[in-house]
Amino acid sequence: MKTVLFVASAAAAVAASADAGFLGFVASARNVGGNTVIDIFAGVSNASDKFLNVYNTSSNGVFVQKAGLANKTWKPDAAGFTSTRNTSDDSFMTAGTFSGGSYAGEFYASTNTVGDPNFTGTSWNATPASAAATSIPALAGWYTGDPTSVDNNSESLAGLVGRVDGTGASAATRGIWVAHLVVAGINKVIGVDFTFSAFASIKDGVNGSVSQASSNFVPAPGAIALIGVAGLAAGRRRRA
Repeated sequence: MKTVLFVASAAAAVAASADAGFLGFVASARNVGGNTVIDIFAGVSNASDKFLNVYNTSSNGVFVQKAGLANKTWKPDAAGFTSTRNTSDDSFMTAGTFSGGSYAGEFYASTNTVGDPNFTGTSWNATPASAAATSIPALAGWYTGDPTSVDNNSESLAGLVGRVDGTGASAATRGIWVAHLVVAGINKVIGVDFTFSAFASIKDGVNGSVSQASSNFVPAPGAIALIGVAGLAAGRRRRA
């Protein structure tokens, strides 16, 4: 199994302590069937840190969306409890995990997830006739409707399958689940096959300060080199 490779570059926090706040994004990436599935977490170090929001998202990606009124947008089907980490045919955003834990080993999107006005048209709330929202609107954001909810508490990242750290996130022992992205085809590489960047805000559970930082996902340098070598080899075969 080949995981997605990416690195996050984070800006300085608005107000952050030395040992807490937003540390960068951490991802769990894997191939499921014919798709690449990526779960993204806002990495933190304290159990008491709280997720506030993700905003100013930018992506040129085309993502898989499940058919149906409750599933074809970026709003998670939290009421129907079908937006889960095991979903291999649906993409959605979330403000943490329902009830802050798992049921029979499965995690469900938070019922407190709210999309901001930059989720334009029917990209967040569908109509029966609307098309599937397979792209993320420019500058879109989402946030928790209840900052005190257990949903947006951090969870342990120990044993995270296919973990890939963004810059600065190697110290993140905990995280808050913020996105579930499904891309058609296996071994899709973020930063090569599509781009994704955003800001995130975390409330420090120790001193109450809020840290805000941007993350821009790009492939590791080694991945770019391998892609170039593969392209060169293919060209030689065609000429031969």
